[in-house]
Amino acid sequence: MGAGKNKSHRKKRISKHVIQAEERRKQTEVEKQLLSAAENGTSSPPSPSMPSTPSEEKTESTNNAKTKDPEEAASYLTLWKYDQTNNTKSWKFNKNTQSWLQRHMYEGDKVSKTTFATLVDYLTQGGDRLISRVEEDAKMRARRYKEWEKKKENSTSDTTGETKEENKSTSADDITWNNLDDHDKRKEYKRARKVLDSIKATREEKEDDAEA
Repeated sequence: MGAGKNKSHRKKRISKHVIQAEERRKQTEVEKQLLSAAENGTSSPPSPSMPSTPSEEKTESTNNAKTKDPEEAASYLTLWKYDQTNNTKSWKFNKNTQSWLQRHMYEGDKVSKTTFATLVDYLTQGGDRLISRVEEDAKMRARRYKEWEKKKENSTSDTTGETKEENKSTSADDITWNNLDDHDKRKEYKRARKVLDSIKATREEKEDDAEA
């Protein structure tokens, strides 16, 4: 029975890797399309997350109302990064896409490692209110992991079952988190630390610029 469980776990882990690899492949294709469009002099490289012309406002409203596709959100950030580097003025802010990315930034199956790295740069260049919200959320996740880690260490010598009782949570977010395996909990913590370190570095850089 134990062997069957391990086999199932390995299959689940492999499937995650396959999904992430496919996402990276698709994002690479989108980046190539954007670069090709810019080199050919196209004023507005194609982006599935926004309409290409003002006349398509109705289409934009429909797209904003639906659930974002991970590939769509990734291309939004890819275009933002390209615009930051080349000043093409081709990127357009999309609040719904930004909100979706914030909600799912700690979910590896929706926001790949590559997309997350770009997202951190994107968020740390936002306004003070946005950065504050992102920072508080990251602190909560980092603190939650550390508390869980301590309880886990204490539970190794606890046979009364009291620790399990303490871990019961009522919020949907905590319930989802408690259902993650140890590996995914650690991944979320590492992402939270990345966010906090990046925000700290950005603030220090701004302070240095102000003093110069």
